Amino acid sequence: MHKLRNLLILTASYGDGHLQVSRVLQQKFEKYGFPGVRVIDLFEEAHPLMNKVTRFLYMNSGALSAYGLDYYGWSYYMTRNLRRESLLARCLNALGIQKLMNVIMQEQPDLLISTFPFGGISDQLKRRGILIPTCTILTDFVLHNRWIYSMPDRFFVATEQLRQSMVERGVPEQIITVSGIPIRDTFYMTESVTTGEPQHSILIMAGAYGVLRDMKKITEQLLELPDVRINVVCGKNQRLQSELEASFAGESRLHLHGFVDHIHELMNASSCVITKAGGITLSEAIHVNVPIVVFKPFPGQEKENAGFLSDQGVAFIANEIPELVRYVEIVLNDEGLRSQVREKASALQASYASERIVQDVLRMLPARALPQGWQGRSALELVDGGLHGT
Repeated sequence: MHKLRNLLILTASYGDGHLQVSRVLQQKFEKYGFPGVRVIDLFEEAHPLMNKVTRFLYMNSGALSAYGLDYYGWSYYMTRNLRRESLLARCLNALGIQKLMNVIMQEQPDLLISTFPFGGISDQLKRRGILIPTCTILTDFVLHNRWIYSMPDRFFVATEQLRQSMVERGVPEQIITVSGIPIRDTFYMTESVTTGEPQHSILIMAGAYGVLRDMKKITEQLLELPDVRINVVCGKNQRLQSELEASFAGESRLHLHGFVDHIHELMNASSCVITKAGGITLSEAIHVNVPIVVFKPFPGQEKENAGFLSDQGVAFIANEIPELVRYVEIVLNDEGLRSQVREKASALQASYASERIVQDVLRMLPARALPQGWQGRSALELVDGGLHGT
């Protein structure tokens, strides 16, 4: 079999979303026969100290915004429409470039994928005469100009609305593909609800990053609703799980989970999901047609994601606990509303995003990086024969 060259996926660890998309793509490419797919946290490798500080600020931005110190939201909205020619944009574009050049010289990749808005990578490569295909995967439902500080060979976006926003800001429409946001394969394997969960089953995605605030109060008030069963996923936040276990010991209607690998089953078996507004979790909920309630979305892309899905009729935004409980109660008791949400969510669902992206990427790769005779064949055909065949 022809030995395939390396692919590089550039990401950043500000929350789990960018890294999760990168891993989904890495696994998909490896399944297709690419042995050398490397995921690089570019800021971590290029500027480890700065990355540590900025990650700390990001991770604590939600808690501090509750006290009026909303520095992340301020920075997001101040730079949302920043022009690529500005001094700040040029400075942001330079971050990590030298490290990336060193990696490229060492790895000799055939393609570069970004799942984080690094800025002018494509332009910097062209200036240095490095002519490898590049593509960028937007991991949100709304546009921030930083995603378009330079033009890769291909953008992959979540929705048609996002594609239109990019075209309006000058991005050539022929380089934008509406693929959806890549989510884990398990969500495409999930059948209809057969788990025996009661009709009034609530899933709370508490998470380790940007934990939903006031979890004890939220849980207490939701338990006052009749005939409910609540699953709380605490992720890697052992402290939160321990606190809830101590507060609700013996409560049979509450089930606490740490890190789980069957979130698709819990989500599919729920009547509604309470979550923060990360693009990946929202995409997963949309895929299984479950109503979404977002509680106190953080200013920035999460607030914009929530606002977009609220406008589309698939999510409800609550800023106070009584409002949250009221939305949940309405969703649980109104089958007609749940049907409407499912219908509207279906309209937002894209194709199998990671498959679509891999198919396009295969067509972008130079011929020397693919088996002989690949031209004109689909990615699935390559999987069945070309990439794993003789």
